[in-house]
Amino acid sequence: MNKTFAVRAAAGGTASLAVASAAALTRVAPSYFLGVTARGKKNYRLAVRLQDRALEKSELVDRIAARAKGELDVRYVGRIRARAKPWYRSKQRPVLIGSSTGFLASGFIMAGTLGCFVRSGSSSALYILSNNHVLADENRYPKGGSIVQPGTLDGGSPTADRVAKLTRFVRLDPGQTNFVDCAIAKLNAAIQADMHKLKGIGTLAGQRSSDLEVGDVVHKVGRTTGVRHGRVTAFELDGVAVEYDIGVISFDNQIEIEGAGNRSFSDAGDSGSLIVDDHMLAAALLFAGGDHGGSNGKGLTYANPIAAVLQALKVKLA
Repeated sequence: MNKTFAVRAAAGGTASLAVASAAALTRVAPSYFLGVTARGKKNYRLAVRLQDRALEKSELVDRIAARAKGELDVRYVGRIRARAKPWYRSKQRPVLIGSSTGFLASGFIMAGTLGCFVRSGSSSALYILSNNHVLADENRYPKGGSIVQPGTLDGGSPTADRVAKLTRFVRLDPGQTNFVDCAIAKLNAAIQADMHKLKGIGTLAGQRSSDLEVGDVVHKVGRTTGVRHGRVTAFELDGVAVEYDIGVISFDNQIEIEGAGNRSFSDAGDSGSLIVDDHMLAAALLFAGGDHGGSNGKGLTYANPIAAVLQALKVKLA
């Protein structure tokens, strides 16, 4: 037990000494742990943390309570796991679909999602596909600007983690109707990519030939929420007003998706995620979402049809 607390307990009176004595007990089972908590500045109590519910009304806890003279705080905490950074926010080599990516900006850190890999014309060069606002900073990032993986918000290094260079994007225009939020960046020659793996979902099988319809089940892996499942709730939506730094931008012909169960389909940072159907066919590119709506109340996600994205950029899936 912490010696500093033991000294404070000795100065604080009998109750604190009882708590100190109880906290120093050797555990007889690996399903609980002991420490010190307080109510107020000097009202120390024994912290009893249970990892097995069977101990909540057990003889063991009664014995510990007696040793602490009733001065204890018992709580069930369950299993405790190390909280490592999830893979989709970490550096991935080869580069993976669904991982963190983004542009570089002085004094500003950000991260979005790497959607998938595409090719342009007859060239064998590989490009990253994501949103304009993820790779091109809403029209403001210069062509040839470096793209990093992971994004700087996730610790990406402006020097060591450069993986691609911005090649082209469809401009976002607050004064006109928009249809897509998309951009591509040419992968650096030394960077390897796993072109078809959607970790946690499966292997990309190509592009969907038909439009998504209401009720279709869809899936995605994104930088913030990882693997999520959902269903289409509307399509061919016109006049979808989305807030950007450069202004409110209106989109036509958009797809609406709600999350499955009691979870949202996406959250901030998932922008750029490739959305696939049950057959692992690319169907849409996620670009926006809100906190309200949906049958589960967890918000709705909006996406560009993948055919419109690829056509606008004059590319095809790798």
